[in-house]
Amino acid sequence: MSPNKAFIFLALLSFSPQLFLSFSSAEQDNGLLMNYYKESCPQAEEIIKEQVKLLYKRHKNTAFSWLRNIFHDCAVQSCDASLLLTSTRRSLSEQEHDRSFGLRNFRYIDTIKEALERECPGVVSCSDILVLSARDGIVSV
Repeated sequence: MSPNKAFIFLALLSFSPQLFLSFSSAEQDNGLLMNYYKESCPQAEEIIKEQVKLLYKRHKNTAFSWLRNIFHDCAVQSCDASLLLTSTRRSLSEQEHDRSFGLRNFRYIDTIKEALERECPGVVSCSDILVLSARDGIVSV
C-alpha cells in the first residue's frame, strides 16, 4: 500500500467511530440527512465538487489540508466551522492558536462559498462546505 493510500485509510479509520455515532444518532432523532440541500439548492454538492476539483488541479496540496481542517473542526469541537472564525481583541482564533499548526487553505472555503452564493445565496452553511469539500478533496487524491 502506498504511503498516501495508507494515510488516507488511517485518516478515514480515525473518523469511523464519529461517523458511526453520527449516523446512529441520526436514525434516532433525524439529525443529519443525506442530500440535505436537494430542495433548497439542488446543485450545491456538484458546485462544491467542481470547485474542489478546480482547486486541486491548481494547487496539488489541497487534499491533505481539507482532511486536516475537518479533523481539527470535528474531532476537537463539533463540526461547527469554528476554525473559520478570525481572531478578535479578546480571543485568539483556532486558525492562529498554537495547537492548530498546519491549518491552511481557508481561502479555498471562501472561493467555494462565493460560487455557491452565486447560485443559492444564503443557503449552504460554511460548516457543510467544510465537510463536503473535505470529502471531495480526499476523493481527488
